[in-house]
Amino acid sequence: MPFVAAGAVTGIGSLPLTSVTSAVRAVAEFSPEVPFWPQLPQLSQQESIVSQGLGVVENLIAPRNEGYGYEVKAGQLDSVLEILHRSSGELTPANAAGFGAFEEALSSGVFGSAIAVKGQIEGPITLSAYLFHKGRHFLADPALFAAVAFHVSQIIGWQIDRLKLAGLPVLLFVDEPALCLDAPAAIAVSEEQRLDALAATLEHARVRGAHAGLHCCAARPFERMWRVQPDIISFDAHEGLDSFFADWHALDFMQQGGTVAYGMVPTRPGVNALDSASIFLRWLKAASLAGDPQKFAQRAMITATCGLGLLDTSAVAESFGVAHSVSKLIRSLAGSPELGEEIAFGN
Repeated sequence: MPFVAAGAVTGIGSLPLTSVTSAVRAVAEFSPEVPFWPQLPQLSQQESIVSQGLGVVENLIAPRNEGYGYEVKAGQLDSVLEILHRSSGELTPANAAGFGAFEEALSSGVFGSAIAVKGQIEGPITLSAYLFHKGRHFLADPALFAAVAFHVSQIIGWQIDRLKLAGLPVLLFVDEPALCLDAPAAIAVSEEQRLDALAATLEHARVRGAHAGLHCCAARPFERMWRVQPDIISFDAHEGLDSFFADWHALDFMQQGGTVAYGMVPTRPGVNALDSASIFLRWLKAASLAGDPQKFAQRAMITATCGLGLLDTSAVAESFGVAHSVSKLIRSLAGSPELGEEIAFGN
């Protein structure tokens, strides 16, 4: 189904709440146009973005004693691979309590003004970077990486099949902070293989009927994001806005009709003090130097730089408040060339 962004606001995914009811209510209040199912990392460790993606094998892995990530328990690798290869992709109340509550809210008409619905999950590159066997992450072995990639595609398909019952366009975002990791020559899964797998994952989302989004808040990811051909690029525009508009890969993506979710609201306490007009004017200046800002505004979404899940509860209203203020200016520009010219020339 077609989706026109035109300044729409949505969330990256996580919220700093421990009540499912409160989380869904917050989504309805602060992101009614493009509601998303809320991930709740402060509710339990299982709700963290990595644990969520690996929940299907949680009994066979354990947090590593040194460094980050999870280690496959001794003697359990074959079982882990078997489970990943027969994964249905189902998220459960134990590791995604917000999904079922979001579904119920959708079916009961809570999101009557929605123009699209959004789902999200951690991508195959990042999950593989966090899962280890005998001290080596799954990116070191093509077979292990392929098993994770298949599992992620199953999660994506499961979400899409359920979310599209709402009769609205589905936006399915793959979160890949590890997209910017370089692949040393000694690592078996090359950069090309990683990107091919991610591209296939995004294509799977399209085949299942969704708009495929790709979120990466790491530094300068645009060339790799362009190579995997998402429908929507989501990035940290607070830090990377000028780099984005100066990168020919990003400009080519937009010239080909791609939608951009600009993470212009920094994920930190106290963002209510930010001047929304200044944020917009910074965006307008960068966009004007790169091309037609009105066309860019018509294919723009506004978000925080990253999920809000680890902040205080007050961050929800603060962050979305700034996002909606910026959105109003983006919408004015998207729908009115005259207003855009007045703002651009300072009349």
